[in-house]
Amino acid sequence: MAENVLENSILIARRLAVESAIESVVESSMSGPYAPAMELAREILLAGGKRIRPVLTLLAYDLAGGENQDEVMDFAVATELIHTATLIHDDIYDGAKLRRGVQTLHEKHGLDHAIIGGDFLFVMGFGIGGRYEERIVRIMAETCAAIAAGELKQIQHISDLSTTPEDYYEIVRGKTAGPFASACECA
Repeated sequence: MAENVLENSILIARRLAVESAIESVVESSMSGPYAPAMELAREILLAGGKRIRPVLTLLAYDLAGGENQDEVMDFAVATELIHTATLIHDDIYDGAKLRRGVQTLHEKHGLDHAIIGGDFLFVMGFGIGGRYEERIVRIMAETCAAIAAGELKQIQHISDLSTTPEDYYEIVRGKTAGPFASACECA
């Protein structure tokens, strides 16, 4: 029982640290030249979410013997910015009305603004994650390319009754498993 409480408190602490770091990125962007783009994206970014990718990044860093989370926090935040960008774009493809309990960007502001909001978060994620060594940036780029390939494959298989389990697994690897794996590997 005490072990579960400790594990839960570690997860809560990591998530709170991630939330704080994301809020700092939003705040710093709200006073600069990118304020209009961040104004557009911040509601969905701050609407919550599980923050699994950045928390896994921090936990993987801990398991690898890391001692100063500040060394990896920017990367953790970058994973969440990129993930949220993919959600904004995914909501457009799916015609979703809500995300994280709030109206989707394309529903609230229109398609053009939603695309720009998603693109902005991609760029922000790469800008922050691009501060790391070349190997990590390459992994980030490969992961994002796999996300795009997975999304295209998913679009090809909408209403396709001939979709195989292998097709499905390829989609999941590109859109979900790959980002989890690369976040842990980079940490």
